[in-house]
Amino acid sequence: MHKLVLVDGAKGHTGTYLVKEILDSKSNWKIIATDLPVNKRKEIMTKERVFSSRFKYMTEILENEQVEFIPADLTIKDTIENLFENRKFDIIFHIASLYDYFAELSVLRTINVEGTRNLLDVISKSQDLNTLRFIHWSTCGVYGEPKYKKDSKGYPIPADETTPYNPPNNYSISKMEQEQVVEDYSKRYNLKATFIRPAPIMGPYQIYGIFHIMQIVNKSGFGSGIHIYPKKKRLAMSLIHVEDLVQAAIFLAEHDESIGETYNLVIDPCFQEDFLEYLADLLNAEYFNFPIWWPIYKAFSKYLFWLDKRKEKKARKMNTRPPVDLAMAAYTFHQYLFSNEKIKNLGFNFKFPDYKSATKDTVEWYLKNNWLESEY
Repeated sequence: MHKLVLVDGAKGHTGTYLVKEILDSKSNWKIIATDLPVNKRKEIMTKERVFSSRFKYMTEILENEQVEFIPADLTIKDTIENLFENRKFDIIFHIASLYDYFAELSVLRTINVEGTRNLLDVISKSQDLNTLRFIHWSTCGVYGEPKYKKDSKGYPIPADETTPYNPPNNYSISKMEQEQVVEDYSKRYNLKATFIRPAPIMGPYQIYGIFHIMQIVNKSGFGSGIHIYPKKKRLAMSLIHVEDLVQAAIFLAEHDESIGETYNLVIDPCFQEDFLEYLADLLNAEYFNFPIWWPIYKAFSKYLFWLDKRKEKKARKMNTRPPVDLAMAAYTFHQYLFSNEKIKNLGFNFKFPDYKSATKDTVEWYLKNNWLESEY
């Protein structure tokens, strides 16, 4: 059955992968793709210029005959109205957001929150809400560090989708508020929305977040061998491969059971130390086992976090950027452990269900394309 779908944020990492997945698996779907005009995108997406001297995604796929690209700016309502003029969409994949931990909260709110409000305002006035499916991209970051339930041995149980909001940084605050805007429109207009909350994304072409860890290990030739004791204090490594992310979004769009529901998108639980050891092995880097007691590790990590906070403050004064965004540094001592049982119970099967399969695919692509050797 023919469907007309809108993909916003179509020039970003996830957006281009979603377009590619639709082209590969849905020959009867017509895609309207949108993103910021070129000059505005360069102005807003500063991290892409900072971290990559030859930045690119798979933007050539937007030239496919099954795709029509129309530039738009969610902060300017007139440009959104152009997307919907004389068009009735079956599915809208709302990916577009400013994903930048260094951005000011006011900027994040303008783009992520008010931009989404503008989009939904146009949708509510122009679309058939009885049939439209709206897939909203959020983040596991809206949970922050949950208050975990413990099993009989004292180990934390992965947090599910009922976990309360506790956003730890400006980006996650904006995504929480963005979700609340979508929830409001869902209640007021019966918008058939589904919320997805991805963990940090990995996969080919990714250059922000997990990529930095891989590049550091590759360039230094050394992988951290820290093993936290007691074992119940070991920190989780929350990840999702971009292919699973976009496949899950399409899966949920085609399952009406997901309407009004929220889904974590994350691989099966793994620990940071296991991930780093496996990464070092893939990159032929040195690795050794260094056991450390949790209180000492936490104190040292918080000290490094304090140093990073000073670097960030200095960078803002000098209008530059620190080598590591502060929000990323918090991963070194916060427990981020999330459950993927809800979407698996709905019948979704992950192509890369664990850290080994997701990491191996990503690293092999980086090595083949010499991305870890490039200057970012």
